[in-house]
Amino acid sequence: MALSKEAREFFAKEGSKGGKATAKKRTAQERSEAARKAVTARWQKTLDKLEAKIDATSWTKKTKDKKSKKDKLK
Repeated sequence: MALSKEAREFFAKEGSKGGKATAKKRTAQERSEAARKAVTARWQKTLDKLEAKIDATSWTKKTKDKKSKKDKLK
């Protein structure tokens, strides 16, 4: 269901008020904590993917090393 242009403009205008009002009510320390939490959440997926790649790479390397050692023993 698509919204009309007027409705999208209304919600964009009204929605932006919430963040500004919340920021005014918070102390500098609270804003900093919220920002830090947001950054962590944004980067967590990337960090998980990198860790998975590292684990997969090290597992593949170990498997290849074991196979080559077995081949040498034959």
